Amino acid sequence: MSGMVELLMQNDILTAGIVLIASGLLLIYRIARGPHPVDRLLAAFCIEVLIGLVLILMGCYEDKSLFSDLGFIVILLCFIEGILLSKFLEGRL
Repeated sequence: MSGMVELLMQNDILTAGIVLIASGLLLIYRIARGPHPVDRLLAAFCIEVLIGLVLILMGCYEDKSLFSDLGFIVILLCFIEGILLSKFLEGRL
């Protein structure tokens, strides 16, 4: 019974990975064709978050905590980067 549950969970993780990769491709299109520089910047931030999420999914799929830890670090750095860049663009940094 547990083998069936593991197989279903692996299929769900692979499906989520495919959706995240498709989202990344759409964001790359937004970077290439964005009408404003802010749109391109936000798409780049979203790609960084997607990379972190893919690392977390890899950690779940491979059952290794190293990937999950790296994914959380990437997402945290993206958050800090976004705050610093927004303050810089406002002129308060």
